[in-house]
Amino acid sequence: MKLLSGHTSPETAFTVDDYPYGFRLRCKIRYWIEYKPKQGFRSVSQTTNPKRGHAWNKPKASTYMRFGMAMFLDDAGHVQFAGLGEYSDGAEAKAFLDTYGDGVPEAGRPILNQWVAAKTAYDAARAPAKANGDIPPLAVGLVEAHKAWLDEAIKDLPKADDEQ
Repeated sequence: MKLLSGHTSPETAFTVDDYPYGFRLRCKIRYWIEYKPKQGFRSVSQTTNPKRGHAWNKPKASTYMRFGMAMFLDDAGHVQFAGLGEYSDGAEAKAFLDTYGDGVPEAGRPILNQWVAAKTAYDAARAPAKANGDIPPLAVGLVEAHKAWLDEAIKDLPKADDEQ
């Protein structure tokens, strides 16, 4: 697996020059990750039309993943995407950060770090009750999750020395 980073627009997209178009024709395809702060991340791909002088077709976009998305080449050399949504637990979020964190667009890394910190703190606070076989109320762990989120958010604030 090879992480691909820095591909955040059509101009900076990862391009594959020899891609199938139907049964016999070949075209180009480009891939990138779009990030919007209020919606999240989504993958976008766009092919050329070999029947029209290789003009770019309309881009095709996936659904949004709220907390992170990375693009990578698999072992066969094909472009793949991995995403992190709100339905992950702390272990899944931490594994995503460890595996794909460097491939997440720079603009979205703070939200990924905050989410992972909050989810791991929430799960850690709930673990003792679960170990006893109890199912704790959902409110157990919220204070710890909020604190972890804010601690991580504070790290991203500009320092007083940086503003001068």
